[in-house]
Amino acid sequence: MGFLTYGCENDPSTIGLEALPSSDLLSANSTENIIYGSNFVPDSIVSDNSSMNQYPYGIIGYFNDPMFGRTKADMVTEVTLSANPPDFRYDPATGEIDEAKFFPDSVVLNLAYVFENWYGDPEAEHTIQVYELAERLDTAFSDSRYFSDFEILGKYYSQLLGQKTISAADTLSDSTWQSQNYVNVISLTLDNQLRDKLFNLTEDELKDRNLLKNRFNGLYITTTDPADPTRPGSLIKINLEHELTNLTLHYRKEFRELVGEDDEEGTLLEVRKMRYIFPINPEARSFNRFEHDHTDKIEVNTPNAERLMIQGMAGSQAQIDLRPLIAEWADSLTSTDPKYGISGVDLIFYADTFHNSPDLFTPINTTLSITHRSENNIPIVASAVDKDGENIPAFRFSSASYDAENNSYTFSMNQAYFEKAARGELEVTPFYLTIPFTQFSFKRVILFNNVSDHPPVFKVRYVTY
Repeated sequence: MGFLTYGCENDPSTIGLEALPSSDLLSANSTENIIYGSNFVPDSIVSDNSSMNQYPYGIIGYFNDPMFGRTKADMVTEVTLSANPPDFRYDPATGEIDEAKFFPDSVVLNLAYVFENWYGDPEAEHTIQVYELAERLDTAFSDSRYFSDFEILGKYYSQLLGQKTISAADTLSDSTWQSQNYVNVISLTLDNQLRDKLFNLTEDELKDRNLLKNRFNGLYITTTDPADPTRPGSLIKINLEHELTNLTLHYRKEFRELVGEDDEEGTLLEVRKMRYIFPINPEARSFNRFEHDHTDKIEVNTPNAERLMIQGMAGSQAQIDLRPLIAEWADSLTSTDPKYGISGVDLIFYADTFHNSPDLFTPINTTLSITHRSENNIPIVASAVDKDGENIPAFRFSSASYDAENNSYTFSMNQAYFEKAARGELEVTPFYLTIPFTQFSFKRVILFNNVSDHPPVFKVRYVTY
């Protein structure tokens, strides 16, 4: 981290001075310091759908990002039971299995996504492969968490359940994609062995979600390695809570007429096609896995990096250390002649939007978060406990929206945090710039850093009186 003071200006129009008596007002000013961050790559992040994660998505695919390097993403998920128990195999009148009437047809995995829920080349082809998990996942909403570097080898059966080659755009026209409420679904017919396992679930397993997960652990959904890894490829974001994302068992009920005592098969009168949906919802544990190769793409752990590279999916983040700059205000905030009053503190970052390839769909993320990190690498609200034991948020809002007019993201620091930090009443620890809900987002942002034009700025507005 480095910094450089480069500006001090009268800025009375932007400062709230109504709290000070006009007779006492001497001067309204602001000072700006250049602040250099550094790129940081976490070992892993929590990537499951438990706790505070509000937007569960599965990400699959391969993307060779010209700025960030290569990323491969795949996912693991359970399925659960629908609200209504299935009626196949069991005669509701007797509760007994009625094998003469019900027959399995197929089991299909459906993965739903919408327009532009992709990143990279939407025409790039992927071969999706599906495997059955060999171990049960921990219960949803439990304290145990799943991380983005979860070792999957040995955790799934080697038999391939099904595969399909697709592209994100799926050869559909723009008008189809952009039609109201259109949802595209990737459907993969899986192996008959899984079909039969689900069809032959016991009555208890069809009533108890926990027993179901003991019998069927879930699915590992991945893609084959690309034939040409130098090609861009793409990533696809699957909506795991959409009703069209599910595992569907298709079966049929046959109605036959028996003629005479010796007629064991009977005459087929009607075939009724039926289905039972195993949903993927919050009761089904799921998580994403990510593999990154940033070699020769991102300068890490140095303030000399020209760009701050912020990527979702457990990718790179930016580390910002404000301790030296805040400490510079210690004397001013304890001064009595003159007295200083802080009216605003902003941390401003400028986006580099010049490195987007016209041939790839790589929009910047329009929101950035500034956080601290827990011991388990979980992004948490940036705050500190003061000497009185009160938890003080570091920023007024933990996220900043992209300002297209100024090409920037601005974080406003909590005035109480700044003043207490400057006076040594709370500990300042490094901050991290991240993509919100990074475990479910494949977007990224590039910020100017150690460059002459548009470096990050730490701006303090104040009055003396």
